[in-house]
Parts: sequence; C-alpha cells; structure tokens
Amino acid sequence: MNRKNGFWTFCFAFIPGGGQMYQGYMKRGLSLMGLFMFVIFLISFLGLGLLALALPVIWAYSFFDTFNIHGQTPEQAAQNPDAYLIDPSGFVGENGRRLLSRRHKLIGWALVLMGVYALYANFVSPALWGLIVTYQLAWLQWLLDSLSTLVVAVLLVVLGVYLLRGGPARNVPEEDDYTAFKGGNEQ
Repeated sequence: MNRKNGFWTFCFAFIPGGGQMYQGYMKRGLSLMGLFMFVIFLISFLGLGLLALALPVIWAYSFFDTFNIHGQTPEQAAQNPDAYLIDPSGFVGENGRRLLSRRHKLIGWALVLMGVYALYANFVSPALWGLIVTYQLAWLQWLLDSLSTLVVAVLLVVLGVYLLRGGPARNVPEEDDYTAFKGGNEQ
C-alpha cells in the first residue's frame, strides 16, 4: 500500500472507520463504521442510552488506529493485513445455508418480533395514543413511553436465565475414563 496524504488522513480519521478505508483497510474500516452505527441504532431504536458511553471509545480507537496504520513501515503493513475486527464467518459459519438450516427457528422468531414491532409502531401505538388523548389515561401513556425498554429488558433477563441454566440440553455421551483393575497377573 502506498502512503496517503497526511491532511486527508487527518480529515478521514474523524469519521469512525473512514481513516482506515482511506488507507486501504476496507474491512477494518467497515467493521469500525458498522460497530459505531450499530451502537447508535441500539441507543436510538431501543432506548439504551447507557451504550452512548461506548461511542467515544470506538471513535478514539478508530482515530488513533488510523494514525497507527499511517505510520506503518511496508514490512509492518505486510504483517498487518486488512481483516474484519469481528469476522463475519464466525457468526455465519463457512456456509450460510448451514446456519439457516440449524437456526431457522431463531431467525424466524427474530423476523416475527420485528414484524410485530413494526405493526405496533405503525398501527397499534397511534390508536392507543388517540385513547390517551381522548380519555387522559396517564398510566397508558407511561406504558407506551417505556414499552420498548421493557421488552428489551425482559428479553435480556430471559436470555440471561437461559444461558445461566446452561443452554439447550445436549446429548453428549460421557466418555468412560475409568478402567477396572483386572488383577496383577503378570507372566
């Protein structure tokens, strides 16, 4: 990779992942940009404002990583190839069909939940807000304001309990590492 202009490196470094992409590290830049945008999505869509603390950390890592890449010697650049920060093949596996066949119920439930949320946000919620305004139901207003956070909190608790219980029961045969003593008949 050839050395890039210092001014433009500085300018692109302010965009999480942009500096890496400008330097030619597309996978690393895409990873950082995607992570930054995903955290913003979680903050705004799910109301998890506490995650905003991660944004300056991701930004600072991206900013200083840009200058680490910029300052590499050609030998160091050869030893530091472009790669995703979080390898998508680790999530998807080598074969996407295999994931879909093994986890089709999980993916199906995720799609159903997103569809239910879309129906709620676009049809049910406006109707309920009409009831709130008409009948001045303060408790319903409070419930609607905090419903997405409530749903996420319940899902996190359920997932945590599921993981603490050990996940799905697996039928793994236990290997018998015990060998009975057959006597000391040495001949």
